[in-house]
Amino acid sequence: MQPCPTLTVDLDAITANYRLIRKTVSPANCAAVIKANAYGLGAEAICRHLLAEQCNTFFFAHLPEALPLTKLINAAGGQALVLNGLGLYASRDFAAAGVIPVLNSLAEARQWIGDVGDAPAALHLDTGMNRLGLPADDDSSILELTNNGLKLVHLMSHLACADQPEREENQTQLRRFQARAAQFDDMPISMTNSAGCFLGAAWQFAMARPGLALYGAQPVIGKSLPLQIPYRFEAPVLQIRQFNKGDGFGYAGTHKAATDGYSATIGAGYTDGIPRGFSNTAHVWIDGLKMPIIGRVSMDSFVADISAHSHPHSLYHQAALIYGQELTIDEQAASAGLSSYELLTRIGGRTITRHVGFPTAN
Repeated sequence: MQPCPTLTVDLDAITANYRLIRKTVSPANCAAVIKANAYGLGAEAICRHLLAEQCNTFFFAHLPEALPLTKLINAAGGQALVLNGLGLYASRDFAAAGVIPVLNSLAEARQWIGDVGDAPAALHLDTGMNRLGLPADDDSSILELTNNGLKLVHLMSHLACADQPEREENQTQLRRFQARAAQFDDMPISMTNSAGCFLGAAWQFAMARPGLALYGAQPVIGKSLPLQIPYRFEAPVLQIRQFNKGDGFGYAGTHKAATDGYSATIGAGYTDGIPRGFSNTAHVWIDGLKMPIIGRVSMDSFVADISAHSHPHSLYHQAALIYGQELTIDEQAASAGLSSYELLTRIGGRTITRHVGFPTAN
């Protein structure tokens, strides 16, 4: 066990998830969303692995995320797209690097064509998320720009409620997107995030854009998909303590012991991505047992009740599993009322990350 938190990422498990999703959305092309350092699991290693799997389209959130990997992606015949559009970055920086911005407004489209002419861009149509994207009122103006040199190579929208398949909003967004996309010439289009990949064929179009599901978290509420767990996030047990009934734990003593017992102090905290929301709600897995976290999570450590273990002192310097096969991101998120997205992308701080697995044949 390392003296600090460690994250082990199984690249073969991510490949297996990619293959499952690719088969599900076929004949649509299956892209990969690797923004936020591939949801905290390591964008470069995962990008290389998926390129070997013939994935050819990768989505980032910001230009600086895309730049280190664009040459690699373009050399393999792929393309890198930035979901947040131009933002405050220069259009020429996108064009020079061969990165495709997803334009989110009429103003961005005008800026793009004014700065770099007919360099390729994608366009996001807002159909109900009300976050980023072009409102329907601006469609005619965008179409006019396409007649005057704006080169669009992809058209997309984004589902707001795909994790709840029964929601009527999914059908509403689909109808809106189909109607608006029909105004544009034959062009590759996409709509589905991870959850949307499992809505059905009507939503897939030319491309699917999975993110979370690639990394082993369940994207559809109430549905268990056969996704492999690629992450193993662990931290060392730094100290074993015997406690008495009535003892308090952590800042403000938010947990009081109901009986005598034993506790383990574990060497990771909110600096490393353990949210304070885990205080008195989540668990760790040590030596085959699920142990409750007691007291508040601190910057560098937290405490678990290990009284259920038959030999608590034997756990000294063992690894405490925070997320992994035995205790998934989804389970931990549910116990703390948090999001799996949030937990994955929080992992960091002093965490040592290592990748295992190598490209395998189809």
